[in-house]
Amino acid sequence: MPSPTSHPEAATTALPAASPSAGDERERRVLESARRLQVMAQAAGIGWWTLEGDPPHLVWNDELRRIMGLGAHDPLPDAWTWVDRQVHADDRERVRTLLREALDTGRTSVDFACRVHTFDGRVLDVLNHAIFESKGAALLRFGMLVDVTERLQAARELADARERVALAVSGAGIGTWEWRSQGNLALWDEQMFHLRGLPPRPQALTHEERMALVHPDDREAVDRMNRRALEGLGPFSYEFRVVRPDGEVRWLASRSVELPGTVPGERRRLGANWDVTDRRVAEQARREAEVALRESQAKSRFLARMSHELRTPLNAVLGFAQLLQADAEADDRAGAATRREQLTHIRQAGEHLLHLINDVLDLARIEGGELALARDTVALAALVRRTLPLVAPQAEAAGLRLRTGALDLAVAADETRLAQVLLNLLSNAVKYNRTGGEVHVDAVAVGALVQLRVHDTGRGIAPARLHELFQPFNRLGAEREAIEGSGIGLAIVKSLVERMGGHVLVSSTPGVGSMFQVVLPRAAAAPGPTRATSSPAQRPSTATPPPTSGTVAGPSPDDAAPAGPAPRRVLYIEDNEVNALIVREVLSGAPGYRLTIAPDGTSGLAAAVRDAPELVLLDMQLPDMDGFAVLRRLRETPQTAALPVVALSANVMPEQVSRGLAAGLTAYWTKPLDLALFLRNLARLLPPHGAGDSLQGAREP
Repeated sequence: MPSPTSHPEAATTALPAASPSAGDERERRVLESARRLQVMAQAAGIGWWTLEGDPPHLVWNDELRRIMGLGAHDPLPDAWTWVDRQVHADDRERVRTLLREALDTGRTSVDFACRVHTFDGRVLDVLNHAIFESKGAALLRFGMLVDVTERLQAARELADARERVALAVSGAGIGTWEWRSQGNLALWDEQMFHLRGLPPRPQALTHEERMALVHPDDREAVDRMNRRALEGLGPFSYEFRVVRPDGEVRWLASRSVELPGTVPGERRRLGANWDVTDRRVAEQARREAEVALRESQAKSRFLARMSHELRTPLNAVLGFAQLLQADAEADDRAGAATRREQLTHIRQAGEHLLHLINDVLDLARIEGGELALARDTVALAALVRRTLPLVAPQAEAAGLRLRTGALDLAVAADETRLAQVLLNLLSNAVKYNRTGGEVHVDAVAVGALVQLRVHDTGRGIAPARLHELFQPFNRLGAEREAIEGSGIGLAIVKSLVERMGGHVLVSSTPGVGSMFQVVLPRAAAAPGPTRATSSPAQRPSTATPPPTSGTVAGPSPDDAAPAGPAPRRVLYIEDNEVNALIVREVLSGAPGYRLTIAPDGTSGLAAAVRDAPELVLLDMQLPDMDGFAVLRRLRETPQTAALPVVALSANVMPEQVSRGLAAGLTAYWTKPLDLALFLRNLARLLPPHGAGDSLQGAREP
């Protein structure tokens, strides 16, 4: 800064040139030194000033004028004017105080930093150094000013960047560390301790302390990676687990890089740790979900295959049993009664096996979470009124009374599945009762819940065995008696009720009877329209089968057409000869139909165009293409695009049924066939010409 002085006199910026006529070697050397000093000051960016003589003579060098934005011939301000006008307002009072104290105390030098406004409008950060000394009777004052604006700005930006990084690292939970080979020194920030559940301390953990916190299963790998990193083999990245002092296990990620040493021969490594537990848990959950999905899909494929493979031979067993039963009932010869009894046993065994298959599939879908349940308002009175008739024949045959109590309540449940639950409990109450006993159904409200209760006066269950009731295939010894059952029904009841947000209670006294209670949330709203208690897409079975897709065989295409109205033309695409024969046989006595059978998809498509059938019955598993491919080709062909197509399949999985209906099937009928129902469904879908009751004369099992 310019020297403090009360004299406003200005001076030129350059030192006087040596007189060409002066031969004094000493003066020449002095001037040469002055020029060198001027050049060096300019090169170093140092502005300097001097004030000496009496009266005082002020000189600024060219670099100082450049720094302050003054021209070569602009007048120079005295020190106090410079302070008042050029020093930044925020620094001005501090600079004034500092200079006054230096003059008052007789100090010979002073150093300070401040901001200044240049004469051309810039703001600079400058460092000042001034020297005050006596030179005879006069004062010599000398000073230097250095522009450090860029340096300070860079330092501020670096500090800001460091602060931003520190904030980001802290906010992201990232801990940083540094290792130096000189003295084997490790430096940790606070977050490194927090990641391990420890309070911060000045010194980093020792190697032994760090390894003690590493999960035992990861210690060998972490120790190996640490050794490789300290050998300077490049950047390293790995993840490991730590066990915090409270026992919590967390996953940490570690990344580090090699840096140049601060002294010759030194090696440095800079690294970071951060918590990746959430990502690891999410990845593990995703992997487990993928495995579960694959297992579920494999199970579904297995169940679908098992169902198809079991239902296909069952179709033959039950189909021919029904046909033979119909023949036996019309046969008056000796031994017909015996044959009829034997056929009844065949049919009952087949139907029992079919019910078992249905129950196994239901249980598998429930336990696999694949069964979608609705949440409706179900009126219990209406539900019981529809269900009791289904068990009334068995109750009447066993001499039992069916009674009902108060049922004026509603629950929130899936109506179809609640009907299944109630039917199962009523069936058990009838099967395990005593002659002359009774079954009583009622409902009571308990707060926000409703108990639907089924009482029986049967044999009862020993208290020690109550916990076995809901185990699949455990019939508590009833399998040794002549009581029909699969041992799966109560397991399905329990699973269904729990899926609907309820639970099942049971109490029993041997020799007195049992009571099963289905506890479900009470529905406050009035019940809506009653829903059907069964649905082909939910539980296809032969008891209430959906429309079926086999073609009922009337005369073959080569037979003479019967007199009267023209027969309805039906095409059955089926590769299984037994299945085709059953349909041909059941329709052989049904007037009004003409059946064509095609053994594969290719011949079936050709027959559909050639013979112009009015209905196609389609097996969904054919040797050359599946049923969906056949359906797609039929819909793409103009002659058959609007042709009704009904699936006749042993694949009864809900997703298969839904897929078929969504693809454009008119209906989806399931095997094994209930032949009587098959005839009725066919008559509704394709009634014979001019004979609404024409099927009554057909052989109907």
